[in-house]
Amino acid sequence: RAAARLRKALQGPGITLREHTRITAILPDGLTLDDDSHLPADLVIAAAGAVPQDWLAGTGLALDRGFVTVDAHLQTSDPAVFAVGDCAHMPHAPRPKAGVFAVRAAPVLHDNLRAALADRPLRPFRPQRDYLKLVSLGDRKAMADRNGLALAHPAIWRWKDRIDRNFMARLSVFPPMANAGAVPPPGAAAGLATALQAPPLCGACGAKVGAQDLRAALSCLPAPARADVLSGPGDDAAVLASGQGQMQVITTDHLRAFAGDPHLMARIAATHALGDIWAMGAAPQAALSQIILPPLAPPLQTAMLTEILTGAAAVFAAAGAEIVGGHTSVGAELSIGFTVTGTARRIIAKAGAQPGDALILTKAIGSGIILAAEMAHAQVPGLLLGEVAATTYLLQQHPLGPAAALLAPQAHAMTDVTGFGLAGHLYEMLRAADCAAELTLADVPLLPGALALSQAGMASSLAPANRAALTGVISPSTMPAAALLYDPQTAGGLLASVPGHAAAALMAALRAAGEEAAIIGQMTAGSPFITLR
Repeated sequence: RAAARLRKALQGPGITLREHTRITAILPDGLTLDDDSHLPADLVIAAAGAVPQDWLAGTGLALDRGFVTVDAHLQTSDPAVFAVGDCAHMPHAPRPKAGVFAVRAAPVLHDNLRAALADRPLRPFRPQRDYLKLVSLGDRKAMADRNGLALAHPAIWRWKDRIDRNFMARLSVFPPMANAGAVPPPGAAAGLATALQAPPLCGACGAKVGAQDLRAALSCLPAPARADVLSGPGDDAAVLASGQGQMQVITTDHLRAFAGDPHLMARIAATHALGDIWAMGAAPQAALSQIILPPLAPPLQTAMLTEILTGAAAVFAAAGAEIVGGHTSVGAELSIGFTVTGTARRIIAKAGAQPGDALILTKAIGSGIILAAEMAHAQVPGLLLGEVAATTYLLQQHPLGPAAALLAPQAHAMTDVTGFGLAGHLYEMLRAADCAAELTLADVPLLPGALALSQAGMASSLAPANRAALTGVISPSTMPAAALLYDPQTAGGLLASVPGHAAAALMAALRAAGEEAAIIGQMTAGSPFITLR
């Protein structure tokens, strides 16, 4: 009865329904059908039924026409694996592939997963026999179908419209998560309530100690006393003399996890650690890993460690280096770090910048604010945060080696842009070289979504400390992009001070190599100060 009503409803608007027809090709101007006829079309919408994924065939699970067979408890042929929804087939209670059954199965799945882990009895899933289907017919009419009864009426359309709008509203606005346990106990230390209300600390470079505090702590270190230690704290990496005109550089970096994929985190951490080696103009040589695993069962520790080492080893191998050892421990959360060595005959330090040099940046900035927003599940109208984060992860894995190979022969000074932000690392260069700089904000490349997040008031937890460290040495600016100059970067790009006459040719070579570099300003004479244009 419902099918008959739907066929009749299609006749009124002049819609032709062609059943039992196979499409053999989708072309820019329409469709080719199995009888070789051509159906012209400006827009083709494919709405197919459920089809099992091919990879299920390789799981070893019992299947029925490609779908995973489950019992009344939603267990597959492997008791440790459960399946619900369109991927599952219930031979004890076959049902159409409709979302209503997956939704109703969710509470049972939740309870049975907990019961399986606790070795308790499982509860059965008893799906309903049929479900209400509401189909819009156009002209503010709709049809309701259940248990063989089919009704069409404008009131049903209003009912369907109200249901649909309420459902979409639930997926449009998400209230902030409650800060559970934010009330301190009686007699708590002063300041605890404020600490509990503070936003969570960022991971990666957003978790670094601020530049001012770090500089104060490092000031107590004595100058290097060994003749073969050519530089100490202050540059991107320490420089050691190794004889025959060869020098060795050594650096270390460590990241708190900001992504749930250990393999991805390892690739980003390895790329990040190599940045200091490339920034000094050295060739990567060897790496020692320092890995803190979260509490896990031994098999899971082995699996996670394997993912980390596999991902990192691929990055180091591509850079010409090798992992030669390391140390692992267990802590509260995943952290990945590497101590990396490299070799060079010419060291590119921060102090070599000269007035008249052009400033080249090889990667867009904004990763800190994006990672902070992703961690806080921020919502900004018109911004798909998942896509923004995925783009950021891709850029973070992009190595600096190819850009360093082009810049190093001519760069007067070079550094990688990481935790202290673009402005902070530029100021380190200015202090070392005793000169000033001008930045053109419009020329600073930004990651997609970073500006929108900044305009919405988001910031990494380290950004305020980065801004405070530059008080009085950077011109104030109300331009929206200025706040991102203090944004901490993880696996950021190279910032190179190159001769002005060579900048255009270097940019052409970088672009030809696939690097999205940009000239963002120039070095000028004067006391260390950053002028924003």
